[in-house]
Amino acid sequence: MLGDAWDEIYNIPFTYSKGLYQSRFCQCLCAFDIEVSNGWRQSDGSVLGFDHDKYKNDESYRDAIDNGDPVSCLYIWQIALESGDKIKIFMGRTWEELDDFLDMLTTEVRRQAVYGLQSVNRFAENAYAKQTKNNVSMVIYVHNLGFEFQHLRNLYDSDFRGKGKGHKREQGNIFARQSRKPFKAHFNMNKVKLEFKDSLVLVGKSLKAWCRDEKLPVQKLEEPKDYYLEMRTPNTDLTDEEIQYSINDVESMIYGLKKYREKYETLGNIPMTQTGEIRRRCRSEISRVNKNWAKLCHDITTSYTPDEFKRLVRLFQGGWTHANKMYVGDTVKDVKCFDFASSYPFCMCTRTMPLGKFQECDVKEFADLEAQDLQDCKYRWYMKIKVNDVISKLDNSYWSLSKVAIDEDRPIEGQIVDNGRIFCCDYMYAYMTDLDWDTYKKCYNFKDFEVLELYKSEAGYLPNEMIEVILDAFSYKTSLKGVPDSETLYQTSKSLINSIYGVMVTKIISAIVSFSKDGWESAEPDDETFYEMINQTKEEDSFTMYQIGVWVTSWARHNLFDFITKLDKHIAYCDTDSLKGPLTDEDLQFIEDYNKGIVDLENRVASILGIDPDKYTALTSKGKVKRLGCMEREDDAEEFRTLGAKRYVDKVNGEIECTIAGLPKSAAKAKIKSVDDFEDGLVWDTRESEKLIARYEDNQKPCMWVDRDGKVFHSNAKFGICLQPTTFDLSISEEFAHFLDTLMYGRINTEDDFFDDTPSWFFN
Repeated sequence: MLGDAWDEIYNIPFTYSKGLYQSRFCQCLCAFDIEVSNGWRQSDGSVLGFDHDKYKNDESYRDAIDNGDPVSCLYIWQIALESGDKIKIFMGRTWEELDDFLDMLTTEVRRQAVYGLQSVNRFAENAYAKQTKNNVSMVIYVHNLGFEFQHLRNLYDSDFRGKGKGHKREQGNIFARQSRKPFKAHFNMNKVKLEFKDSLVLVGKSLKAWCRDEKLPVQKLEEPKDYYLEMRTPNTDLTDEEIQYSINDVESMIYGLKKYREKYETLGNIPMTQTGEIRRRCRSEISRVNKNWAKLCHDITTSYTPDEFKRLVRLFQGGWTHANKMYVGDTVKDVKCFDFASSYPFCMCTRTMPLGKFQECDVKEFADLEAQDLQDCKYRWYMKIKVNDVISKLDNSYWSLSKVAIDEDRPIEGQIVDNGRIFCCDYMYAYMTDLDWDTYKKCYNFKDFEVLELYKSEAGYLPNEMIEVILDAFSYKTSLKGVPDSETLYQTSKSLINSIYGVMVTKIISAIVSFSKDGWESAEPDDETFYEMINQTKEEDSFTMYQIGVWVTSWARHNLFDFITKLDKHIAYCDTDSLKGPLTDEDLQFIEDYNKGIVDLENRVASILGIDPDKYTALTSKGKVKRLGCMEREDDAEEFRTLGAKRYVDKVNGEIECTIAGLPKSAAKAKIKSVDDFEDGLVWDTRESEKLIARYEDNQKPCMWVDRDGKVFHSNAKFGICLQPTTFDLSISEEFAHFLDTLMYGRINTEDDFFDDTPSWFFN
């Protein structure tokens, strides 16, 4: 018997909270997980396992994998249930066993909801309990629910589909913001609502990181290399280590979830997502206190039209991440590294934002609006603009090609692109905030421009209540970092200060994701649905508006470009709130002067708002003063090399540090031993990359698995996810390579077909 005997279910004292209409909510913590094998079905129905060496060296084997159907096979499931001060572990090997166990579990949960733990005649009590009308609910937490959900469809596909809820965001019996990524899903069994919830979106980190950061008494075990490539089936004899690995995955979750229940008192009060936790605190400390602010946020939000909201979404840009084209591929010596101290929170606590409804105005007002001081202005504004004959002044190209105005049939012509950013073009259409436009003028030369649409909103500072929440979190995060036994408080403060921005830029209206008889579907809401969804916003819960988030990121980019426009040729790389480059003493003096300006700004804003100016500073555990928004020097890099955005390596204090988007740091570090190893065209094979890609399958055919011991198992599972090893290629794109070649030779090769669309004026 794996784990505890199933009849231990009858000894668990399930507890309940009461809800409306005699409903009962089970307060017993429950965690669920599965383990599967991955394979590739061949035409004869046999399943081929993955072998790194064969895939690399044997062409026929590689073809068999590439042309095979990816499949998966459950070989063990495990459920952890809280039982008083103990944790019971229940395990099984097949889908049929899981169904039997959940039948047993829900029957007992409902019986105890009516009769309590002790039983006189369990059979009779079960029969009567199923006839009672009171509703009973039970939550089962799953870390990364999307994976388990796909496999659970083998048992409960039709149950999850439900009847649907029309045009509302919750479709069928699931809630999701993107296909195949449910936040929660439920179905009824024995008149018990089983609600599966994703703990990953609640904690915002992997199970391993959750256990480590919270110092849980049970930790997730480290799986051996290629653990997921082993062929196991329900017939496979599992080792003690494999069984313990499965147990720890769910037992550790119970310990982590206990902390949430202690914080929120009942399971029903635990928010669904990490940002949900932040929203609750903001509602409590901001909108409940400043009702005028809550009303303003509600009024602005509910006044959005579909067209206006689309314009704001087009305006939004995230952090600016880019490599200076003049440094790409070269090793740079003696690199200075700087970070903003909490860039987004700084903008929220010091900068003016659009706090009124945007009104369309005559384009003739453009000159007056443009002439305003960027900080001390009456209006924040944005526009739709066409700019002609554009070319970058800087080595760091500014505007993203993805942010041209897509509502135009031909939003840009004749463009040459610098790794995703516009170096030059014949013309371009774009939506720009006032801050974007100020930066754009510093970054590009252009022949002329035409303002096509213009919108303005009254400007103002965020309310003191919100600023105080952010400043307090900044202080806590700074003071608690690295302090023994304060990890939980530190993580909470760090989460708050990072997530409050995330809440602001969350799209209040997003695609409607459904899971019904046609499977997963995603569709943008029509106008009628848009208004219905937006009017669901409650005034008492409102504490922000989407347009604020748009300007927070715009301010952050503007602050970053205060440096780039001045230090351009010495900045090799930037990422949202940081910069790296061979900065000179003159450059360092500019940064020092900038920081003095930040102190002056914060003192001035504090005086205007009546906030203690000392709150803009915090002390580290070592007594060092840290000021919000200032540029802070990190460890210098002896050597640095980049191949583009999110792709760089540096040598700091003699150690190689790699940042390569899409590649685990351990895989990068194992292959790159020096800065010179970091080259265009570098490839990691399937073993070296440590990467797995998820292949979703909705129609697996019956197949025959042969495990590591030679035992045969026939699987009829229809739904699965196959985790397939993959390679990683560091090569830069062909387009970017062409662009860099033109820089190397100092001219454009006009005979190259690649540049057929290049503007003629560029060659003059």
